[in-house]
Amino acid sequence: MTDFVDARDSVRTSEVHLVPIENLPADRLAAYPSLLDAGEAARHERFRVNSAREEFLVGRALLRTRLSALRPDIAPEDWRFALNAYGRPAIDWSAMATAPAPLFFNLSHTRGLVALVVGGMEDIGVDVETIARGAPERDVARRFFTEGEADWIDAGTGEIDRTERFFALWTLKEAYIKARGMGLSLPLDGFFFDCSLNPPSISFTGAIEDEPSRWRFERRWIDDGHRLALAVPAGSPPSRFFETEPLGAAPRAIAPNVADAVL
Repeated sequence: MTDFVDARDSVRTSEVHLVPIENLPADRLAAYPSLLDAGEAARHERFRVNSAREEFLVGRALLRTRLSALRPDIAPEDWRFALNAYGRPAIDWSAMATAPAPLFFNLSHTRGLVALVVGGMEDIGVDVETIARGAPERDVARRFFTEGEADWIDAGTGEIDRTERFFALWTLKEAYIKARGMGLSLPLDGFFFDCSLNPPSISFTGAIEDEPSRWRFERRWIDDGHRLALAVPAGSPPSRFFETEPLGAAPRAIAPNVADAVL
């Protein structure tokens, strides 16, 4: 019996669910479109790249089934969502004939992997990336990150080290922005990370009003090709990680490797 969070557990605990898409059987994938609402179905049909189409479909199936695991009175296909002013989705309780609950989520997907964080605190964010393509050209970090962060990436010994450094910062920045729910209205060079610490720490320039003490960040190596970062409120219990197959067996607790501090 797995120990995933249900509605009776503390709402402060965050679950992170991971779905390696290549592990999903074809009949499972074929069942997921029936869970989508009309808007999701139309969006799914608009994808022309099959991998992106599958990532979207699996992400929506994962979200809907995990929310129903926390609220068994709501079927996966009955959840409704709305966007805030910055485009962040949230549960639209007003569109459902049921009592609201403190239940929040954030989704991320990359080639071959979907990640979902769900819990009882609004300020949660997750980002997962594939590193197979390597770090982009050096000017990308110099255009979007702080000067100190770009220097730190370029100080890596060889392309493998530089790739790890780039995606350490990229995933952390994406996780923070997603946790804030304000999209790119928050400039990527308005805050910076120190990855020589474990867990990494965040600091802010005058461009963003926030307090480092509000946050805890985690970095995980999911496998050889995927890196994950998580942003949650400071003081919240340790997040729990699971490998999950939507509409399949109960989630399996896992312990992805904590990414090493980078000196």
